[in-house]
Formats: sequence, structure tokens, C-alpha cells
Amino acid sequence: MTETCPLCAIVAGRSSTPGGIIHNAECWLVVHHPGLQSDPGELLVILRRHAESIGALTEAEAAALGPVLHAGVAGIERVVAPERVYTASYNERNRHVHFFLLPRTRALPAGHVTSDLFRRGRGLLRGWGLGSNPSAAARADAADRIRAEDVWRTLHD
Repeated sequence: MTETCPLCAIVAGRSSTPGGIIHNAECWLVVHHPGLQSDPGELLVILRRHAESIGALTEAEAAALGPVLHAGVAGIERVVAPERVYTASYNERNRHVHFFLLPRTRALPAGHVTSDLFRRGRGLLRGWGLGSNPSAAARADAADRIRAEDVWRTLHD
């Protein structure tokens, strides 16, 4: 772990997320996205140790990843009921292996580029005070409901 990495801070408990920890396992931590502009059900799957490349995963970390992503998407689908769930890993701004699980609800236009532009535009409007961010309570409620789904009970990593 590094002192300056915001994802290490979440793993170490120095930074909180709406609703707290959804899934806490040996290799991976699942939490609701902490961003003020995140919508209910947007999750982060964070490698528990600090590594900057998916290629640096151990065999155990790699083997555990698929089931955690599967459970996260299933939980989002059951609670949020989105049209799609996007899974992405950029590791550019925060150079710590992590994945975004992003539900695309009916309120967002279909298509990755269109949806991404819409999210960015909505985020700008929210940032400028011309739109409202979902409340921390709404995001925490989504995290609580996703945590309660039975999809997590079958994971062992």
C-alpha cells in the first residue's frame, strides 16, 4: 500500500465509501464508487494490495477476479435493473488495479460512446450546480441492497 494512493486508502479503511464495504475478500474489495457524482449501483472492485498492472496479478488474484466481477454485475442487475452493466479498468488516474462496474439505466442513452458523453455532460452540469448529484444516502442504500444479494455468499477467495 502507498500513502498517496486513494484506492489504498479505501482498502486500509482511511477513506469511506457510501454504504461501506460490499464484499471483503482476501484478494479483492468491492465498494460503492465514492464520487459525489456517482449514481446508485456504481461499484469499484479494488485489488487489496497495491499493483499497477493487471499483468502483475498473482495466480490467486487472477483466479478470484472473474467470480468477483460476476457477482458484482449480478448484484447490480438485481438491484438497479439496468439495461447494461459496463465493466472497465483504466488504472490511469489512480494507478492501482481496479475495475468500474457501471450500470447503464434507461435514463442513459444506449451505446458506449453516446452513454459516456452523456455521463460526462451530466457530470459537468452537476459539478456546475445545474443538476443534482444522487445523495450519499441513495448511493449507500444501493450498496446495502447489493451487499444483501446472495451472489456474494458463493465467493471464496
